[in-house]
Amino acid sequence: MRNLTIVETNKYLNNGILTTPFLDKRYLLNRVETDFNKKIKNDSNYTKIQSLYNWIHKNIKTTTNKQYKMKYKFQRTAKEIWESGFATGCTDYAILFVTFARQIGIPSTFLHTAEYGWLQELKNGEEISKIHRGHSFCECYYNGKWILVDPTYRKIVFSYNAEKIYLSYLVGNSNIFIPYYRDLDLGKKQSIEEHNEEEERVCSNLKI
Repeated sequence: MRNLTIVETNKYLNNGILTTPFLDKRYLLNRVETDFNKKIKNDSNYTKIQSLYNWIHKNIKTTTNKQYKMKYKFQRTAKEIWESGFATGCTDYAILFVTFARQIGIPSTFLHTAEYGWLQELKNGEEISKIHRGHSFCECYYNGKWILVDPTYRKIVFSYNAEKIYLSYLVGNSNIFIPYYRDLDLGKKQSIEEHNEEEERVCSNLKI
């Protein structure tokens, strides 16, 4: 992704429907900057982004309850996720991260991607494509450039292809993901069925 204009900077500092700020900004900044100031003394490459996603993981755990996931996946605002103390998966972590990142002045996108192998199966009409495989990332405009952030796995990719993402680590059994949705957040609450139908519709038209 290219450098941001002032208008684009303001856009990616805005909240979306699911990413309305709910914590006091001073409280949030204090948590991030206290950790950052401690860590930067020993690691000159440490970033506030790491302080932020580490703090999120101290407060939010991934649920293993399948019924909970079925009920709440794609269905909650950042505030609702935070107050529950549990994430259903990568989308929840990404929604929380972009909410907080923008609040502390870091322009950020919410990024949905499809796993490359699943996308091939979908385009080939294979039945296994119904088992949706993908991952939610965030993109942050940080120190004058776009970087890819994975709040779930707590990883930062400083140089990446914005159209076809190659990771140095595995998410599930894959490290290749194709972006298909880039915005402030999901834009609305969705059922899993609604989300999957929309994903299939968009991804069927992608060139890979």
